[in-house]
Amino acid sequence: MKRVAFCTFGCRLNQYDTETIRTLLEDEGEFRTVPFKDEADVYVVNTCSVTARADASARKMIRRIHSERPDSRIVVTGCYAQRAPEELAQLPGVSLIVGAADRGQIAAQIQASRIGAVRMAVSPIEQANKFLEVPVTEMMERSRAFVKVQEGCNEQCSFCIVPQTRGVSRSRDPALVLEQVAQLLKAGYPEIVLTGVHVGDYGLDLTGRRELTALIVAILEQPGLARLRLSSIEPSTITDELIEVMAGESKFARHFHIPFQSGNNAVLKKMRRRYTVEAFDRLVERIGRKLDEFALGTDVICGFPGEDDAAFQDTFDCLSRWPITYIHPFTYSVRPGSEAERLGDPISGEVKKRRTRALKRLSKERSDAFHEQYVERTVEVLTEVSERRGETVVSGLTDTYVRVYIDNCGENARELTGLRRVRVTAKAADGVVGALLPA
Repeated sequence: MKRVAFCTFGCRLNQYDTETIRTLLEDEGEFRTVPFKDEADVYVVNTCSVTARADASARKMIRRIHSERPDSRIVVTGCYAQRAPEELAQLPGVSLIVGAADRGQIAAQIQASRIGAVRMAVSPIEQANKFLEVPVTEMMERSRAFVKVQEGCNEQCSFCIVPQTRGVSRSRDPALVLEQVAQLLKAGYPEIVLTGVHVGDYGLDLTGRRELTALIVAILEQPGLARLRLSSIEPSTITDELIEVMAGESKFARHFHIPFQSGNNAVLKKMRRRYTVEAFDRLVERIGRKLDEFALGTDVICGFPGEDDAAFQDTFDCLSRWPITYIHPFTYSVRPGSEAERLGDPISGEVKKRRTRALKRLSKERSDAFHEQYVERTVEVLTEVSERRGETVVSGLTDTYVRVYIDNCGENARELTGLRRVRVTAKAADGVVGALLPA
């Protein structure tokens, strides 16, 4: 059997795509997954291309693998592979490049590849028009299970190339979603995370125009489910019904990640976003009226063309007055092939970095304040075991996305699974610390 190892860049969706590839290869019966740090015959690099930095990180990893394992095949897939396969083909050690529409045949493509030559399997993105159904029932991450319900995007945000790398929006059959959820729960995953490129558009392309909220309600009824979490969702697709379900169902994690991008309407218009600052303001108010406590994370682009100091201040002011609990700021970089490419890149790198640093400081302040509220409280966390500098670390997330480090696990640390009650005792650098309570 060939040993295969995986390296994933980017979002949760990419993590699920890696699980899909792993399942496809293992189902062939000729591949065995090994940890990435181990020696493997094949290394699969699942790339992101949301920024120039993401591209650079993927190239660096490919060079590193080839340097350390020159006799192994390197397979590159993901958004970067779809966007610029010829560019990746120039890197040493690359044996195979697989595009979005060709992922279902990745096992056969690997078998046909060889060291010393580059094999291309990158069809036009227009051919990626059907949801690739793969029965993923096991995750390399052992505590939570990701379930992909939607792929692709029909939006035309000027800064984004996702429609060019993942294709049109396509939804998964709800019956197959529920079947996979049931299998994952039976396999021992108490938390399910729904993911997709534009998850709020789920069902619009299905017969009868199914809705995301209806799917969520059906999943919440599944026996054995302890927690359901929603990944990033566009503001224009969050309905009052969805907020009502979150407010009324204890198993539905009180956690929204809603991309904001800019607090200036002129910039939002250039970005071709489908909302205004005022609409986002009303959305935050609607959520706050229904949920007494919730996590609200967001994405922001720093230095988009047209964002002068006043426009950035608008963004900063919005984030300061809203109950934001964390911010993911992105320093703008031109994506080749995007509509915004024609706008150039007029804002200096130093200005963009300064604005990014300002938002990172604000994010730290808001996260610290949010975490401080949990000291002396009892919370439920989904335990995860990891290694840090040779020591076993047990931590977990609350439903409001607070990382809780458990400091009294003793010799049974590796045996802790599922949802556990923890008494929070202090704030940590990136979360809180607590003591495990008796079951």
